[in-house]
Amino acid sequence: MVITKPLNVLVCLTLLLTLIWTTPSWTYSASDLSAGPGLQGDTLSADPRTRPPQQYRAPAKRAISSPAPQFEATRTHRVKRAAEPVYEKPKAFCPAPLSSRPVFQTPQLGAPPGQACPPTPSGLPRFGQTACTAYLPRIGAKQFQVAARLWWAKLNASTIVWGTNGLGNVGSEIDLNRDLALGKYAYIPEYEGRCQIRPNWGLRFNFMPINFRSNTTPQVSFFFGNGFYPVGLPILTTWDRYIYRWDIVYDWYQARHAVASIFSGYSLYDDKLMITNVVTRRSRSRTFGLAYAGGSLERVVRNVGGGIYSMNCKWSVQFLEGYFGWDGYAAGRMTIPMGCGRFGYLEGGWRWIVLDRDDPSYRDKTSLDGAIGAVGLVF
Repeated sequence: MVITKPLNVLVCLTLLLTLIWTTPSWTYSASDLSAGPGLQGDTLSADPRTRPPQQYRAPAKRAISSPAPQFEATRTHRVKRAAEPVYEKPKAFCPAPLSSRPVFQTPQLGAPPGQACPPTPSGLPRFGQTACTAYLPRIGAKQFQVAARLWWAKLNASTIVWGTNGLGNVGSEIDLNRDLALGKYAYIPEYEGRCQIRPNWGLRFNFMPINFRSNTTPQVSFFFGNGFYPVGLPILTTWDRYIYRWDIVYDWYQARHAVASIFSGYSLYDDKLMITNVVTRRSRSRTFGLAYAGGSLERVVRNVGGGIYSMNCKWSVQFLEGYFGWDGYAAGRMTIPMGCGRFGYLEGGWRWIVLDRDDPSYRDKTSLDGAIGAVGLVF
């Protein structure tokens, strides 16, 4: 075959060679990584425009056999897989009692073994070496205390004058034991509740019911409430006295081994005495209120097994409306810690109550004392 247009053929070959030479330069514009060892064609390009559409698929998840953190390799970087969270059961919350922190700066009361205890603050007696190293449990802030006491009380004297005789003079002076034959002894319960609103401030409530009953035939005639009770005529005597007490307590001294407190408040007396026979019935009912104030001291004696033995003493005076009296309490206490600031205790001791109103036309004197026991809980 004869080529008729050799010039056209040369022009076409020149264009073809030019296209073949320049095509790689404008199909790949990124840096040339072909010199890197071990890498091949499609994986060298960092320009996403040159990747096929199927390269944008998310990589398949790998099965992880080890619980330890793993590293997953990709084409351009490595990503650390976050460790899965491990659930742990929350621990029980047990707040420390706030009362364990002394309110005032006090001397260090502990002593190393073999050394004598440091001197105690003024006015606080010492009961032995263990008293300065034992810790006295006490009610803490936002805690509650409940207690029940049982008092085996002896009615020493209770004298009453109320009303007039038939001539308008002052009535008879009556002794509840001698003339009305009220029992010499009686069980008297008492209930107490306390709320500690601050580390050294608390509110307290007490309730004590006193109940006596007797049937007798008087040996001496007498006047009561303008009524006459002759000799030889049987009588029924009922005496009920309910005492309600509210007070605020301030723990002015708190140390490792002792707590001293002062308190004041108001007591309400609901008193009723009724004497009845087949002819006459008289009832003296009176409600009166007294103010009172006092103090208390609890002091460690020693450790006993897993508990603490301490002395608990309390005293107060009462006054208003012509009355004056006093109340004393001394007991030994065994405290058993229960954890988380809670503890229970047992008490045993002696109690005295004297209340007197010395008015010629309205005399009222009561004196009680005897052994007492208590059980309490702080939570």
